[in-house]
Amino acid sequence: MNKRWLLAPILVASLLAAPVANAALPAFFTFIMDGGGKGTSSALVKQGITYVSANHWETAGLKVVWDKSHQRAEFTGWGKKIAVRIGSKQGVLDGKLVNVEGVPFEINGQLYVPARFLVNSLGGTTVSWDATKRIYTATGLLSFASDSAEFGGSTYTVDKKTGSLYITDSVGHTRLLTKLGSQLFDAVHFDFQKTPKGLIYLTLTDVYGEPHINNKWYTLIIKDGMVIRQASVGYYLRYGDNVKIAGNQLLLTDGKLLRLIEDGTGNVTESIELTTLGGNSDNYLVEGMDEDFLLIRSNQQGFLMMIDRKIGTKTLLYKVLLDVEQQKYAETNDLPFYGDNLKFLKREGEALLFKNEYVQDGKVYKFMLDGS
Repeated sequence: MNKRWLLAPILVASLLAAPVANAALPAFFTFIMDGGGKGTSSALVKQGITYVSANHWETAGLKVVWDKSHQRAEFTGWGKKIAVRIGSKQGVLDGKLVNVEGVPFEINGQLYVPARFLVNSLGGTTVSWDATKRIYTATGLLSFASDSAEFGGSTYTVDKKTGSLYITDSVGHTRLLTKLGSQLFDAVHFDFQKTPKGLIYLTLTDVYGEPHINNKWYTLIIKDGMVIRQASVGYYLRYGDNVKIAGNQLLLTDGKLLRLIEDGTGNVTESIELTTLGGNSDNYLVEGMDEDFLLIRSNQQGFLMMIDRKIGTKTLLYKVLLDVEQQKYAETNDLPFYGDNLKFLKREGEALLFKNEYVQDGKVYKFMLDGS
């Protein structure tokens, strides 16, 4: 609980002095989140108490579950649990029975709860109550957004505000696994892959922004419950996948440096400067790899490049696989992103097979590694 809340008796008294009425009167709720985000929403004043939508708990990252009778709502997030019951002054805050200082009610399917209790539950502080304009103002509301996934009998949870990743074992013990290095914003996707020699390759992706223009990757290699290697990379208007495993090598990239990790030991066997190969300082995707070739794509330019790892030659594949009209389209089109849309399918002997996702004509394009 934010102790500043306890230091505002005068403001609390002014709130309780709000006009008493049987019917709910329209009001406003103005708030500032701890991270600086601001907002104003509608509120209601009923019997001298200001009520706000319980949706603010969901905005702060809590997930709601109703009981079967649709009378009790429980809101949970990382390190936070709140429960209220329609028509009851008692609620639960972080495991303790508390007085919610009002009676929650529902109008048109929308749950309303006392503003003071909501602000208090999110660690915020009441700033003022303007009785004339019926504006309730609060600041310092915290976010408790998190996402979780289960794998191998353990639960992995990321605190999206801090970027901390926790692991909870089968008996309920929780510990910090690693810090990802930045805040996460939208729905986080977990992808777990058990390697042939017993390591865990974990990828977390966060696609965010409006309209979801940022694509952030966090990659971790876990051995015996500990993170032994990790990297992160962000792409802008680019949504392709990075290759994770090639032969006995695990691939980790920050967009500029590619590290090849030996499966089983976690040792770095080779580091490849992608910016040197690609020719600019952009972030790169790694879309295919084998012992004799590497496929990389610049985030901004968007052209798929084939690197011959034996002799070092570089080939812009759209120039040799696509016809003149398709080449022009790849060079001039900017929707949904710049560049070609060649997708690596697989290798057959000395042939690398691709499809052009721009045209969807079913044609398979073939590039021969031996130059035939």
